[in-house]
Amino acid sequence: MQSLIERAHGDWDPGAHKAACPDGLRLIGLSHTAGRGLCTDTGADDPRAPGTAHTVVTDEGYVPSGGDWASGYTKFQCPSDQFLIGYSRRGGRMSAALCAPARTPLGTTGRTVWFDRSDNRPADAAGGDFAHGAYKGQCASDEYTAGVAFTTRVGSSGGPDALLCRRLS
Repeated sequence: MQSLIERAHGDWDPGAHKAACPDGLRLIGLSHTAGRGLCTDTGADDPRAPGTAHTVVTDEGYVPSGGDWASGYTKFQCPSDQFLIGYSRRGGRMSAALCAPARTPLGTTGRTVWFDRSDNRPADAAGGDFAHGAYKGQCASDEYTAGVAFTTRVGSSGGPDALLCRRLS
């Protein structure tokens, strides 16, 4: 399945490898090195606001001051009341995050889910092993992914290391 909405918008990160959830779904998990993501519709009916443009995030412009949820890491965070629906990579390194506006206001209570050294998924995680052999991070079914953090320090691939998971409401 593909996102017809995103295909209609065209190439949102020219030259990068991209993944976007099908229409009506949101990104709930990422793998550290395999370049795999997990989309879901669990916990919310079609969360996207109809007919709205997406936001491509390529810097920390939407990270609020005092909102350092992954200290020392680069963070791509969605604007308020938007959630992650896609991502892009150049090689193994994160290139951009793709965010979509929600139909209704989203919660702001959140937590950081680290998965750079082991899997970090809820006990009742849906989706199975969506990236066999790679570390995976996943938000709970009643959460949305508001951001992704990574590092480009020596010895790192620049792949996703942490997710900012927030309550849907």
